Amino acid sequence: MKCCKKNDKSVIDFNLDGLICYCFQHSKKDLYDAVKAGTEEAIINDIKSKMKDPGCFCEKSNPSGKCCMADTMAFVNHVKSQRD
Repeated sequence: MKCCKKNDKSVIDFNLDGLICYCFQHSKKDLYDAVKAGTEEAIINDIKSKMKDPGCFCEKSNPSGKCCMADTMAFVNHVKSQRD
């Protein structure tokens, strides 16, 4: 996970359009549905495992130029907070 930096901050737009993970093509809508179903860990684990092999290219694929994990976790937390 060489592209991820501990200090990367989320810059996510919380609408459901587009991708949350540009390297591995996970959409915001799919992640939203997974959170609602309680299965978001499958998407998170898929991203993490693919970040290790074959590796991510967030700097080039993500419009923010940053790793998507901060955005992914912020999105999950946002959706979960809407349930309460």
